[in-house]
Amino acid sequence: MMVGVGGALWTAALLVPAGLFATSTGTPGAQGSGKTRWIRVGRLDDLAAGEPKRLQIVADERDAYTVTKDQTLGSVWLMREGNAVKAWSAVCPHLGCSVDLGSDKKSFSCPCHTSRFAISGKAESGPSPRDMDPLEARVVDGFVEVDFRRFRTGITERKEA
Repeated sequence: MMVGVGGALWTAALLVPAGLFATSTGTPGAQGSGKTRWIRVGRLDDLAAGEPKRLQIVADERDAYTVTKDQTLGSVWLMREGNAVKAWSAVCPHLGCSVDLGSDKKSFSCPCHTSRFAISGKAESGPSPRDMDPLEARVVDGFVEVDFRRFRTGITERKEA
């Protein structure tokens, strides 16, 4: 009887974690999980109205075994409109190069393959298959937070990577 009970406990100890792993949709907030991952990127007061500003996305990265603190995940373009903020990924939808502010400071451009985007993020010229990828942004207690996502490049549809 003891052997039977011990065997049942041993089996449960193996099957419960295995079942949780098999049915998991990902770590909450992980990229591609479809869940929000709000990351604080800066103070609202540091953004001048109507002027795009590039900020780094820095957060802790987690995998199954470790947490790596303060990893740079990428960057975003932010633009303040009153007390609200618009955000776009700084990754060009064409091939993943870095999108910069145009020399006119009223547009964005990708220096690698000459894609050009309006200040609204709309594609104007070049090989980019779509507009710049918008990101959700919110202001909480005077700080800007962005729901950071990565998107596939080189395709017309906006799909998370």
